[in-house]
Amino acid sequence: MADDTNIPVLTELIGKGIEIKLSELGLSHSPLLDKQKVPGPLQDSPALEQEIRRILDEHMELAWQEIKIAIQAAGANPPTDTDEYLED
Repeated sequence: MADDTNIPVLTELIGKGIEIKLSELGLSHSPLLDKQKVPGPLQDSPALEQEIRRILDEHMELAWQEIKIAIQAAGANPPTDTDEYLED
């Protein structure tokens, strides 16, 4: 195995301002890194907004149901002073 003590750390090279190419790191070119092919932000769409609102409303309803169940369970089994001693 080769001596690794002389291999600079990537962050040190970047800190010194040395340009590093992906090919030098053994990485192939990725089309995702090509700035011309980066997709733009989502366009405002009434249908998309409606679908997002529907999903959020559904999750909000489920969250409220879980909160109500937790409150009911806490009311049925109120904590007592001895509960904290039983946990130890």
